[in-house]
Amino acid sequence: MQILKIRWYQIKRDLGILVVPIVFGLFVLSFFAFNHEKQIGHYVAMAIVYLFYHFHKTRTDISFAEKHFIHPKQQFIIEYQLAALPITSACLFSAYWYSFFLIHLALIGIPFITIKAMKPAKFMLISKWLKTDFVFISGIRKHFFSLLILIIVSFILSFVKLFPLITLFLVNSIMYSFYDTNESVQLLQSSKVTPKQHVNQVFWSGAIKLIAINVPVLCINTLFHFDLLFFNVFFLAYSLLMLSTVISLKYAAYSYHSGSTKFQVKLMIMSLGLVMPYLLPIAILFYYQSKTDAVKNLKIYLDDFN
Repeated sequence: MQILKIRWYQIKRDLGILVVPIVFGLFVLSFFAFNHEKQIGHYVAMAIVYLFYHFHKTRTDISFAEKHFIHPKQQFIIEYQLAALPITSACLFSAYWYSFFLIHLALIGIPFITIKAMKPAKFMLISKWLKTDFVFISGIRKHFFSLLILIIVSFILSFVKLFPLITLFLVNSIMYSFYDTNESVQLLQSSKVTPKQHVNQVFWSGAIKLIAINVPVLCINTLFHFDLLFFNVFFLAYSLLMLSTVISLKYAAYSYHSGSTKFQVKLMIMSLGLVMPYLLPIAILFYYQSKTDAVKNLKIYLDDFN
């Protein structure tokens, strides 16, 4: 069980004793979601499966595991089954108890899904619209169909209470994953700005696009459910906070010889804040801490522009 051992050391290093309240928080969040008065249990179950599918599709250690580990697919299955337990166990205390078995059954099949990139699909219009925004050009090409389906569903069902927020959360999560990949040092230095200016520029470039996607859906949803006005505003503001933190975390760990940066644990903790507002101080702390570290780390590469 090499993968489980690696994951255990990562959790122990990154979270330590925090893993207990996080697991409890996931259970409580899931419990309220499956017992919500608007009966959104089916949507929640689909979102859980999709998040695991998205994680598997974007993880970078699959080739390494298949080459060096014994029965890697079986290890992935056990990893996903254990990771889902804090969330799915809450199903058993709701009217959607059967979702527990359906979700875990679906997770068994995820490691066997093989996604091959479509060679003919270059999506040249994306380069024309986004010009030099290489982060979004690369990200959209990689997740084009997932984003397209989720955005269309968000607009079609924007009049439904809460459901559009789930689809927007998935859209935003995909957008956060765009920042997993590190640009080259040459591209980083071509901006010719200070570290703080660079982080702010990257943030506003992504924020404009996140706002453009989220605001229309949230406005329509608010018109039909005015009682959600403050929560929809909070959702947008918190999503921008998460985007800023993700970008800061990327540059805080940026290294010219590293092709990618992973910050899934902190992102998972921050995601809980969308339905647990008392976690907002922790999210703000993550933001300030990561931005300070990002500016400090970027001084190594952008020192000439200070």
